[in-house]
Amino acid sequence: MMKNKLFALLLCFVLTAGACFTVGAAEERYTDEGTGFRVVIIDELDLLTDEEEAKLTEDMKPLTQYGSIAFWTTDEFTNDEIDQARLKRKELFAYESAGVFAVNMKVRKLTIQSYGEINSNVTDSMARSITDNVSRYASAKDYYACAATAFSQMLDACEHRHVSEPMKVTGFAVLSVMAGLIIALGVAFSKRHNPLQSDNPAKGAVCKAEGGFAPDATLRFVSSKTEHRAPRVVVSSGRSGCSSCSSGSSCSSCSSGSSCSSCGGGGCGSGGSSSF
Repeated sequence: MMKNKLFALLLCFVLTAGACFTVGAAEERYTDEGTGFRVVIIDELDLLTDEEEAKLTEDMKPLTQYGSIAFWTTDEFTNDEIDQARLKRKELFAYESAGVFAVNMKVRKLTIQSYGEINSNVTDSMARSITDNVSRYASAKDYYACAATAFSQMLDACEHRHVSEPMKVTGFAVLSVMAGLIIALGVAFSKRHNPLQSDNPAKGAVCKAEGGFAPDATLRFVSSKTEHRAPRVVVSSGRSGCSSCSSGSSCSSCSSGSSCSSCGGGGCGSGGSSSF
């Protein structure tokens, strides 16, 4: 009886260890011999077939010239998908140059989060543009095309090739139109450019005379006076900023007001995400 129990326990231990080894082997797909950077696929939701995972590994390999790279699917709820991806990246790759493309089915978000050399090329705005570009594939449930296109565009960014950013161009166009309207309204209501709003009685009288409102033969000219004001004193709050963390991803060590150097050493990185 005791032998049977020991045998059962030993069998369970062997099966568990074998399963862990299999999962670990399935996650880490490739290591570049020159750089030491790795390709990792963690498809928790089985969104890809075995054949698609094999093809995606080949698609991801070129990025190992710049850092380790991971594809991760999850259904874990989060209020901050970029921070969630940042924690997964640090769990997998610590503080080395690396990037993660995450698909969160619970919150319906695509996220790119990176650090190091990859992050220097795949900036926050670039990450948002790439996730925008591939969101249509996720909406159509073609997750392989979604991931493969995302990694291809990340490689283009790292190699300084053009990546389409239609939302960024649209945003600039809208801002330009708004700026033009504000300038036009400012000119229209400016006392300097609108005689009806002028403080100068002479200009007002001329305008009225020409417009036929109140002709006045007597015109008076008032000399202008320039007013000099003391320069404004700017008081520093004493809190240092950190662009590498405050834009794109949250980082408690940064948001608490710590120095940028300590934040960068903590591996905050940055990223962007889009809904699908």
